[in-house]
Amino acid sequence: MNSHRNRLALLFFAAGCLASVPAAAIKCWTNKDGIKECGNVVPPEYSQQETTQINKTGIVTGKTERAKTPEEIAQEKAAAEQKAAEEKVAAEQAAKDRVLLETYNSEDDMVMARDGRIAAIESQINITQNYIEKLKGDLNARIAQAADLERRGEKPNDKLQADIESVRGQIKKNEDFIASKKEEETAVRGQFDADIARYRQLKQNPPKASAAAADKP
Repeated sequence: MNSHRNRLALLFFAAGCLASVPAAAIKCWTNKDGIKECGNVVPPEYSQQETTQINKTGIVTGKTERAKTPEEIAQEKAAAEQKAAEEKVAAEQAAKDRVLLETYNSEDDMVMARDGRIAAIESQINITQNYIEKLKGDLNARIAQAADLERRGEKPNDKLQADIESVRGQIKKNEDFIASKKEEETAVRGQFDADIARYRQLKQNPPKASAAAADKP
């Protein structure tokens, strides 16, 4: 009698456990013919497409987006990289603007700074040009000395010839220096022109303070 009761208790317990197990979710997909199909398992050939989950009453309970194509993934990556590059440029520009506004109090200050830089460069050019003129005088004197020797039927010695080539090299080196300084002067003028234009724009339309800066006491 007790054995029979135990078997009945086990049967009732098993039935209760089975009743508590939720039914497998029904999944729906669209087949190659455009027809909607549903089942407990999505066929492998449709596993990458969009699927929906419904309960036994037909109500949608979930949705799985389709897998992205390699082209879409590449496009999203390119878009993300482009956005990151644009944000980097914007951040760098904001930093430059901040330095510009903190460095100068007015356009007049910028003009004075520009003129000072240019004056220093032109001073270097003038000093170097005067030195070149001196070197040219030395070169002409040595060349004249060598020509005088040749007119007398004598060959200029090795030291004189070496001196002539050395002075020519010095002249070339200093001429190159002047050329580089003129390029620097052009660059300085261009940079200050751009900075002054940007400064004027920033003064007319001041940049908005960031939220982080606004929170600072």
